Amino acid sequence: MGDRREFGRFARALARGEDPENSLTAEEKRERSRAIMYFRLYFGELMAKRRRDPGDDLISRLAQVRESGQGLDDGELLATCVLLLMAGHETTVNLIGNAVQALLHHPEQRALLAGGRLAEGTPWVDELLRYDSPVQFMSRRALTDVSHAGREFPKGTNVVLVLGSANRDPEAFPDPQRLDLTRTSVRHLGFGMGIHFCLGAQLARLEVDIALGTLLRRAPGLALAGEPVSYKDNRVMRGLARLPVRFR
Repeated sequence: MGDRREFGRFARALARGEDPENSLTAEEKRERSRAIMYFRLYFGELMAKRRRDPGDDLISRLAQVRESGQGLDDGELLATCVLLLMAGHETTVNLIGNAVQALLHHPEQRALLAGGRLAEGTPWVDELLRYDSPVQFMSRRALTDVSHAGREFPKGTNVVLVLGSANRDPEAFPDPQRLDLTRTSVRHLGFGMGIHFCLGAQLARLEVDIALGTLLRRAPGLALAGEPVSYKDNRVMRGLARLPVRFR
């Protein structure tokens, strides 16, 4: 708990550092460097402690894992910890925040969820992810010559994939601008695809299920407070910096 403020600050700096280099100010680049150093030291100390005295936690298990007689070295373990921070913390926080705002703007959908009126197995978390994805775009490099949608992409071409646009594709989703928690097929790209599919997808779904279920149960009168909503200064990731609400 004592680390939360600094941890959050540097996590946001790392997330901002994922944006295109030419969109970052000199101070943001310095803050990104400070964040990298912070997490190297933070996780370095934690890794050393867990190697000496392992507990029942993920870092301890990663530090003890063995495959073909080999374990993760310090560099691999550090990289894994930072990856889990970015992929498992910042994205999920943004997904939950975006989902809360979407439900507050769509009271009829919120009522379906809060009232338990969705059919069992309905992929409503995926619909929330499709509707307002916490990751808006990513880059890929063509490994071979590719022809797609009338365009040629020679081998080695860097391509920016706009996930937010793909998830609102009218050829893939009927009435794509509408939030519909009853959709039975939601083949979005919010979790990636193929070898890049998110390893934590099931955990993210569970976290959102628990978080929203608990919020709707404990704050049934939750409503927007009418004050301005603000977003984090980030292009790759889309997440709320401020969502004023009221409840009784």
